[in-house]
Amino acid sequence: MPRETGLPDPGPSGARPPGRRRRWPWVAGGLLALPVAGIGLGLALFDPNGLKPRIEAAVQQATGRQLTLAGPIGLKLALVPTLTVEGASLANMPTGSRPAMASIRRVELELALLPLLRQRVEVRRLRLVAPDILLETDAAGRANWIFAGSPPGPAASADPPAGPAPEPEPGPAGGRRLAIAVDAVSIEQGRLAWRDGATGASRVLGIPALSVAARGAGGTGPLRGQGQVVLDDIPVAVEAETGPLAGLVAPAAGGPAWPLRARLAAAGATAVLEGGIADPAARRGWHLGLEATVPDARSLAPLLPGLALPPLQGVTASLALADSGAGGPALTRLDLGIGASPLDALLPGLALTNLTARQAGPGAPLTLVGGAVLRGLPLALGGSIGSPMLLQASPPRPLPIDLTATAAGATATVKGEIADPRRLEGVALLVALGVPDLAALAPLAGRPLPAVTNLTLGASLSERGAGFAEGAMLHGLRIASSAGDAGGDLALLRGPRPGVQGSLVSQRLDLDALRPPPAPAAPGSAAGDAAGGSPGAAAAPRDGRLIPPLPLPVAALRHTDSTLDWTIGTLRSGGVTLRDTRLQAVVQDGQGRLDPLTTTLPGGQLTLRAAADARATPPVLQLAARSDGIELAPLLAALHAPGGTSGRFELDMDLRGQGADLRAVAATAAGHLSLAVTNGQIESGSGSLLGQAVGELRQALPQLGGLAQGRIALACAATRWRVEGGVARAEALLLDSSLGKVGGGGTADLRDESLALRLQLDLRLPIPGMSQLRIRAPLPVTGSFARPRPDFGPATARGAVGALAEGVAREKGGDIAGEILGALGGALGGAPAGGGAALPACGPALAAARGGRSGPVPASAAEAPAPGAPAEGAPAEGGAAATAPGLRELPKALQAPAQDLLRGLLRGR
Repeated sequence: MPRETGLPDPGPSGARPPGRRRRWPWVAGGLLALPVAGIGLGLALFDPNGLKPRIEAAVQQATGRQLTLAGPIGLKLALVPTLTVEGASLANMPTGSRPAMASIRRVELELALLPLLRQRVEVRRLRLVAPDILLETDAAGRANWIFAGSPPGPAASADPPAGPAPEPEPGPAGGRRLAIAVDAVSIEQGRLAWRDGATGASRVLGIPALSVAARGAGGTGPLRGQGQVVLDDIPVAVEAETGPLAGLVAPAAGGPAWPLRARLAAAGATAVLEGGIADPAARRGWHLGLEATVPDARSLAPLLPGLALPPLQGVTASLALADSGAGGPALTRLDLGIGASPLDALLPGLALTNLTARQAGPGAPLTLVGGAVLRGLPLALGGSIGSPMLLQASPPRPLPIDLTATAAGATATVKGEIADPRRLEGVALLVALGVPDLAALAPLAGRPLPAVTNLTLGASLSERGAGFAEGAMLHGLRIASSAGDAGGDLALLRGPRPGVQGSLVSQRLDLDALRPPPAPAAPGSAAGDAAGGSPGAAAAPRDGRLIPPLPLPVAALRHTDSTLDWTIGTLRSGGVTLRDTRLQAVVQDGQGRLDPLTTTLPGGQLTLRAAADARATPPVLQLAARSDGIELAPLLAALHAPGGTSGRFELDMDLRGQGADLRAVAATAAGHLSLAVTNGQIESGSGSLLGQAVGELRQALPQLGGLAQGRIALACAATRWRVEGGVARAEALLLDSSLGKVGGGGTADLRDESLALRLQLDLRLPIPGMSQLRIRAPLPVTGSFARPRPDFGPATARGAVGALAEGVAREKGGDIAGEILGALGGALGGAPAGGGAALPACGPALAAARGGRSGPVPASAAEAPAPGAPAEGAPAEGGAAATAPGLRELPKALQAPAQDLLRGLLRGR
């Protein structure tokens, strides 16, 4: 029987011999080593420098810019090979400020090999040494980061290709994209610059050292970065930590929010940002918090050159933002604090004591509380406004406002809402002001304020144009105070020449009460007054001229365009009460016009018109005044002038001149000035103007000391002056009174205020105890406006006329004296008694002064004969004309004085 051969027992099912088990790791390692060895062999045989032309051409084709690889491309073999590139640069646009847009000294790239088998690129480390990038625009606004596209390929054939279209080639691994991960990036000695070619503005961000690294294998862990950058020579320390990039690019469903934390420190200020986002792909579910501390806001000015930072100190801010769910952020918390800060740079003498702004929750109003000191006066602010997030609401939502400011007992409030706060449209705010004592607010104005009490103001404020682009409107303006009231509508105009436009109505306005008190006297001024005289005398022009060089505010016309119509029931100015005043003022394009200003003075109505042109060099001014009748007595009483003078006063003036001050305008004046008074009386007492003139005559003629005093009847006074080139020439000049007439002519030079007048006297002087003394003689008047010099002659200065008149009165009577003085007048060039050109009557003189207008013409007061004396030209008793005795008929005792008088007067001509 055949021998059976037995086989060894294989053992339990599935078991393998030990030698076989030991071979499997080698087989697996060999299978893994083959591709690695292949990659390593490929890298060993790879010459990267040979690819330079292809790389440069590819970049040229993609960007239209030349890439220059000036240095070598190196490859260091290892399990993690290192690729190095040195001296690379990318050309700038042709209109750029330098040849290269970007350059780098060295690039190091460490690339893991094994992940390539899984179609994954893992960059273990990317090191950039001295990268220098310039982002700029040229003068035309073209940006150098806009690259040209690839050049167009050959034109497509018009005929379709024959046969079926080729199948598209599948991408690697069936179209699966290559995954890229970066473990660490570092930058050393970097520089990023920005330049605006249109304005020349530039900024530079230096990067001395900055690194970002991912914790965990393959860059799958959280990212952490730190380093320092230098912005315009200001160092900024940067620290940041985030979640893994994978959680931001492809977050796991239902996973935790992707976190973010960053810290910046510069110029003593710090800011910490902390938050997260739940759905990065949809940008939903995010929240962000900011904690910032700024010891001095001005220290950040170099970092923010385009922003005017106020000099605030001790600034702290804490805020929280979150996704509102409606595609926008929501401010869930805000806490802003500002410490004591000197703000003299904004307003001299202003210092902020504190300011806090708090918003407790989403949609809650922002509460404001603050305080300040201005030139020693405490200020307080309180109230609330809507959340700042309302500025970004879409559609717009109203922004409520309720603010109150107080100072020295005064209170200002603003309350209402803005329908569209982002565009500042639909503004409806009620503005109110209450000031118990305006003078107490002088520190706010920086100057003394008038002592006005119980001041109240109220108005409704709205915008003119979106964002107050054209200004603001004040509707229903109401002002009341101890100095008067005003009401109406005003538009506050905005533009190159801001101004006001509207109309006002006042029942009462006291300009005297609105006049601020005088500024405190400068040191030493009191002593100066004591040494030099009264303050009034010190204020007089030192050159002795009457017209002051008062600067005229004409230049202000270049800075405003305004239109105002103001009606005032009772206006008080300079102690005079005016009624029914109305002014219409227009300022446009450097020209101003007041046309008209009508008012009723105590005694009659006055109309003024004025115009000015600031565009001319020098400025042109014009002033016209007209009144057909003002009663002098109530006007002089209102002006607190000496009483006793009455009559109906008429005025017609139209003058035009050029200059920056009143004296210069007067020196170039042209036009006319007319004055007329009818049916009046003149007080000749010592306190009146006429009394002063008669006083000078009494000094010249002491023997006229007994000249009767009292009121002198005035039939008319009329004068008209034609002004050309600053020289006024009398076209009409007459005073007709119960003492006689005064006429004449001459010039008044406004340029130097000199007088050259020649008055013609025809007077009957009532001397007590004798008949009327008639004087017909010229009276030259020279000197200046401030110091006129009437020339009575050297003989009269010795009193000869008085002695002669008294002797004649005793020996021969008044008729001989009249002939003597008439003869003296003829010797001086005047008309002798009973002959020569007579002075005009009131009618022609008034017609000239009125410019041809009709008006009352009173009878002459000078033609009425003295009581008990025959009328001039009347025949004597017996029907024959009386013949006055000659000089030779005088007593011998008076002949010598008469001859001396004649010789003296003739010498004095």
